[in-house]
Amino acid sequence: MKMTILLFMMLSLFGFDCQNTPLIFEEEIPSDFSFAINSGGNDAYNSQFKSFYRKYLNEEKTVKVELTLEEKKIIFEFIKKVDFFNMPIVFEPTGKSRTIKVTMPSFQHTISVTMNGKKKFVSYENGFTDDLNEKRVKPFLDLNKMIWDILYKKQEIINLPESDYNYQ
Repeated sequence: MKMTILLFMMLSLFGFDCQNTPLIFEEEIPSDFSFAINSGGNDAYNSQFKSFYRKYLNEEKTVKVELTLEEKKIIFEFIKKVDFFNMPIVFEPTGKSRTIKVTMPSFQHTISVTMNGKKKFVSYENGFTDDLNEKRVKPFLDLNKMIWDILYKKQEIINLPESDYNYQ
């Protein structure tokens, strides 16, 4: 009888499925998980301090911006997906491409991630690049865009005035 109750409890906890699909366990976000991102222009965010910074000509404004657990999970999973900890520290032209692209003004996009006792910093300067570098940097830029897309939907950031910096 005890065995039947135990079996029933286990099936209730883990479920039973007639389709024979495997159980999928989500990896927990490490307790030391944090990141910092800088647009290379006016905006920066540090998740450890829950601080968003925006530069203006005569000042810098800081607001507290807290991410939800779901938003942290999305960012954490994407960091794993793009294999962030195996990216180069700096994405730069390889010299193997026949075309060099120069962009003015240029910006240095940076992301720093801490988790599981490791810290990694990655940057990309978009002012001087080539076709091969643009292919290599795509996962980094996708991560960069995804994080900013989440942040720019936060009401605290929406309420801030646009920066009056003008890059030409």
